Amino acid sequence: MYKENLHERIKIARTEAGFSQQQIADELSVSQSRIAKIESGRQEPDIETLGKLAEFYSVSVDWLLGLAPKRPGSEKLKQ
Repeated sequence: MYKENLHERIKIARTEAGFSQQQIADELSVSQSRIAKIESGRQEPDIETLGKLAEFYSVSVDWLLGLAPKRPGSEKLKQ
């Protein structure tokens, strides 16, 4: 269940926050290509990266995984 939405939610969180992949990569001390792979679904983030992304975007890990209801005000997410 979570695999279908994880990469989409990570990308939505980044674009809604107004950051580029490079800016996120710099903030998390990872490569831009790793962020691109995570957002495209070709690679899953490790637990540490997942936590850092949730904290940076001020969302819960449950929301990123698709286990929590959609964020208020965001109509872009799949249920």
